[in-house]
Amino acid sequence: MNVLLRALPGLHALASQYDAFLVDLHGVIHDGARPFDGVVTALRELAAADRRVIFLTNSSRSGALVAESLAAMGIGPDLYDAVISSGDVTRDALVARDPSLFELLPERPRCVHVGHPAVVPWLFELGLAFVDDVAHADLVFATGTARDSAALARTLEHLAPAAARGLPLVCTNPDRIIPTAAGVTLGPGAIAAAYAEVGGRVFLYGKPQAPMYAAARARLSSPNERTVAVGDLLDTDIRGARAAGIASVLVTATGGHASALGPAPSASAQAALWAAEGVTPDMLLPRFVW
Repeated sequence: MNVLLRALPGLHALASQYDAFLVDLHGVIHDGARPFDGVVTALRELAAADRRVIFLTNSSRSGALVAESLAAMGIGPDLYDAVISSGDVTRDALVARDPSLFELLPERPRCVHVGHPAVVPWLFELGLAFVDDVAHADLVFATGTARDSAALARTLEHLAPAAARGLPLVCTNPDRIIPTAAGVTLGPGAIAAAYAEVGGRVFLYGKPQAPMYAAARARLSSPNERTVAVGDLLDTDIRGARAAGIASVLVTATGGHASALGPAPSASAQAALWAAEGVTPDMLLPRFVW
């Protein structure tokens, strides 16, 4: 059945219904370089209404580093309660030696890293052993992006022998696409998806997986029915919220689905996208504005 959703006029329409807002960053709050128009005002209004805002972001970086980048954009800690990144929850899973992953590995696994080390300094502080060649590895970490399909193909060619050997791959950011001011690029999640397509086993801890929402709940006293998630990607933000049992709002005029939906999505555009992604949000919001 097709579901036609009408866009909310702004966040003020939600402030009386929800106490806690789990808000995505990239594509909702900013474009990677600067906040979208109206975002800072909206955050101030939510803070004035005593609403809690937790930024729940699929970023390989630690929440602390993400907070630093937000401050550089003019979004200080007075405007939100916490930043939880997929890098944070992945690090926690590794520190706790997640049994589902570590039962597949030797006591001290040798690891291959795909990405820029400067993005994930926390990964190299865990006492793991790193090697350069997948032929000598037991575990793969994918933390970096693939700029385009050609780069993704090269990365997959590099990792195909690891998949053939049954090596697990841990992806620190499940987003398959990352919207930026210059356009959409492929995220680490695209590498993980390609690895899975050739038979590799993939471990994800960020949205839409449960650990992200467990980390958010640990910081909140609000029940599920008083919590709402706001995001721009159906596959991660909306699917994750639905699995966690909380309401979801899809931002349509910025972020990953902006080209398909825009500020006033038609019934046909909505129906096509809901069918393609296999998930439907509870509400629509053109932009993160009050």
